[in-house]
Amino acid sequence: MAALAAAALIVVLVPSVAHASQLGDMVDYDLVFPVEGDHHLADTFWAGRSHGIHHAQDIMADKMTPVLAAADGVVRLVNWTAREHMNPDRCCSLVIRHDDGWESRYIHLDNDTTGTDDGRGWGIKRAIRPGVRVEAGQHIAWVGDSGNAEDTPPHLHFELYDPSGTIVNPFAALVAAGGNDVGGGARDPIVSGARVLKVGVVGADVRALQVSLAQLGFDPGPPDGHFGPRTAAAVTRLQGSVGIAADGVVGRVTKAAIAGLHRDDSDAAVLSVGSRGAAVSATQRALLERGFDAGPVDGIFGPVTLEAVVSFQKYQRLYVDGLVGPRTKASLGIL
Repeated sequence: MAALAAAALIVVLVPSVAHASQLGDMVDYDLVFPVEGDHHLADTFWAGRSHGIHHAQDIMADKMTPVLAAADGVVRLVNWTAREHMNPDRCCSLVIRHDDGWESRYIHLDNDTTGTDDGRGWGIKRAIRPGVRVEAGQHIAWVGDSGNAEDTPPHLHFELYDPSGTIVNPFAALVAAGGNDVGGGARDPIVSGARVLKVGVVGADVRALQVSLAQLGFDPGPPDGHFGPRTAAAVTRLQGSVGIAADGVVGRVTKAAIAGLHRDDSDAAVLSVGSRGAAVSATQRALLERGFDAGPVDGIFGPVTLEAVVSFQKYQRLYVDGLVGPRTKASLGIL
């Protein structure tokens, strides 16, 4: 996964000067990361959307996460108007013209009453109006799901334009400013990412999921970042192998299961379903040598290994709990 992430960040950076860029150029632009707090960022600039190609970065975060101004400048538009009457029916978006001529746009800001999805809120700070000057890092709004994002997880749709008006790809700049991309930061893109991954979702977090599934022995197809039927089938097989609802959707429970399957419990005192590592492989070999079918020696404690452990414990007249603790280890000769 790390190698994939590293490859994803091999980009050609265009210096942030005033000449015209090409659509989608990855730019080296100094900015403040526009979301304060936990988030997930994957390069979605060229992702497919129902309305066409996505020329922006989606920063996934919980509703009411503070949104910050990316640079010093002046608020040009609120809800796409420069007038004092700021189109409350079109809540919620902001456009800031930077002092250096660049422009940033903040879309899908919160429009709900706290704790609801009623569309009756106002997710922009009251002082933020057209013509108001803001400073880099200033709190201007909150993350939400307004506009055509009502049926998606909450996120900030962030766009960046150079002085010529060309929309550029701010992904590298956002990563440099502290964004947690698929290969870096404190949060894992699959386990801690804000998005629910399912058929139709596209992005670097899906590529990471596909690589992870392949590493675990579930064939998701090529790691192309497109969550299609083959990836869904692989997720369903993984879910069935650890005894959780097999719906092909990667939500919180499935993410936790993936984390468990990837951990190495070689030094753990007790092995259980979800454990992974050399100690699990040793347990599987010992069970097979004693005639108990633990499945392939793959270092993954799944349902087949569990059944073998339970059968072995019954045969040895040990306490039957499906856990490989000190007594079961001693009986297997793997202490």
